[in-house]
Amino acid sequence: MKEQKLPHGHSVMGFESFEELQEYMAKAEREAIGNALPKQWEITWGSFVLRVVDSLVIWGYIFTEQEFMELEIGDEMADPKVVEEVLAIMEAQRDSQARGYRYGKYWSTILPDGELGSAHVSTLWEITEEDFNHARDHGWELDPALGTRIAHEIIDNTPLKEDES
Repeated sequence: MKEQKLPHGHSVMGFESFEELQEYMAKAEREAIGNALPKQWEITWGSFVLRVVDSLVIWGYIFTEQEFMELEIGDEMADPKVVEEVLAIMEAQRDSQARGYRYGKYWSTILPDGELGSAHVSTLWEITEEDFNHARDHGWELDPALGTRIAHEIIDNTPLKEDES
């Protein structure tokens, strides 16, 4: 594995083999799972979430299973082959969900129309639908009061390490 540093604190990873890439990804996933708080694992189908990447605030909605199926099937509901394929995709999505990934649509000041994608629960915090709607109605800007509330919620839900008690 070789890391190449880029400007602004970014980097690119290079791998000697596909197996080395898989090992790196598995380790990153184990770390993400280990870093997720119990409260974050409660984020599920139909949740509204907030995510911060660097200084960018990202707002998300995790599709329900029904919404995910409808998105995948589209107008081809009568085609048995499509339904069979979508059921296989749904099973893969459930596996991904069990490993902590949440698929939905995510919005920000940079992408005000949103984009589809996944994020790991270790990077998400659940918010209310009202919080989400307020952000949407205000150009996806973070209300300082909501930021403060979420910071307190995270602190309140972070267990103390044994040496801190």
